[in-house]
Amino acid sequence: MTTTASLESPTVQLDPGSEAVIPLQIKNNGSVVEGYDITVVGGPASWATVEPAQVSLYPGTATTATVTFRPPRSASTAVGSQRFGVVITPRDNPNNAVVPEGVLEILPFLDTTAELVPRTSQGRRGKHQVAIDNRGNVPVNVLVNASSEGNRARLSVDPVGLIIPPGEARFTKVRAKGRRAIWRGQPVTHNFVVDVTPENSTPVELAGSYVQTPVIPKWLIWALIGLIALLALLTALWFTLLKPTIESQAKEAAEEAAADAEKAAGEAKKNAEAANGAATNAQKSADKADAVAGAKPAPKVIVTDVSRRLFADPLDNATEAATYPIVEDGVYRLTDVVLSNPQGDFGRAVLSVDGEVQMDVALENFRDLDFHFVSPIVATDQIRLVVTCRTPGTPPDAPPATRCDTSALLGGELSVPAS
Repeated sequence: MTTTASLESPTVQLDPGSEAVIPLQIKNNGSVVEGYDITVVGGPASWATVEPAQVSLYPGTATTATVTFRPPRSASTAVGSQRFGVVITPRDNPNNAVVPEGVLEILPFLDTTAELVPRTSQGRRGKHQVAIDNRGNVPVNVLVNASSEGNRARLSVDPVGLIIPPGEARFTKVRAKGRRAIWRGQPVTHNFVVDVTPENSTPVELAGSYVQTPVIPKWLIWALIGLIALLALLTALWFTLLKPTIESQAKEAAEEAAADAEKAAGEAKKNAEAANGAATNAQKSADKADAVAGAKPAPKVIVTDVSRRLFADPLDNATEAATYPIVEDGVYRLTDVVLSNPQGDFGRAVLSVDGEVQMDVALENFRDLDFHFVSPIVATDQIRLVVTCRTPGTPPDAPPATRCDTSALLGGELSVPAS
């Protein structure tokens, strides 16, 4: 081997934020002058610098370069051992590179900060948050405690203990309340301290204050006084100005309305007498016309409430129809239809009246459909239900069916001439 190299300290312990300088011995054992490029590889390479990064050596001579590591003091600098290598590459014979190796051990460090937000609160209860930030590179256990000046306020912390991973923040709530209620008077300020104690690190003290306000604020008393004064003023205005004016206007309006009503009643009486005379004359003319023409009485009709149920149970992939024929000379006025599909069958149901389709629905879309018609559907020939069964359903608490089960309950009036 024409080149040899070694690290003076192959194992180095280092705190993040500090630096370590490692001497590197390089010797040219060859017979010609050789130039070398020096680079660092491995995990810590981004923190390393080499001085000088390039050297030239005569045969049989040696030199010393330095490798400096400066890991940042950051939560992203992980704790533990990281292997690295220093590559010394001859420019003329790059395949004869030598790589002395070493280990850089990153030590743990603690850096915990805290902030109270807000520092001052007010009201019947005070609410604060403590933001705790772990800027170190190892998890930290933190205890939070709060105490008031003179113990005049009750303070609660939730949660009391936290485990914060490196580079992360956690929050805890601090609530304050006075030990005695203040019903009226001046607000009272309670000063308190929140102690944030990280394990194996320096505690942090956060000063805060809570302003306890009275239950009955000053503005409420003045508002009540102003409201009472306003009510008194409005009452005086009512009795001195508004009430007499309103009563006078109401009296005039009532007199005018009474006069208008009397006038309208007289006109209505005249119109009624004229209409009565016209009706009498019309009746006399009608009697004469009936006597001359021999008018025939209108035929009598019998109207009956009629309900019919059309039922069809076709087999799978079959069609079946049910028909309600209307009696001769009869008129059926359909007002209600209830379609039933109790099994949950799949298929189609078509309801037609006198050959005209009124409903065409898929069975799978309903179990019960209820229709009410404001204007009845008139049938003089027949009402017909046609059911096409595609897949029979499954009745409740029963095995799957082999037939569909569909019906239509019809409701309406049947009119037939009296015999």
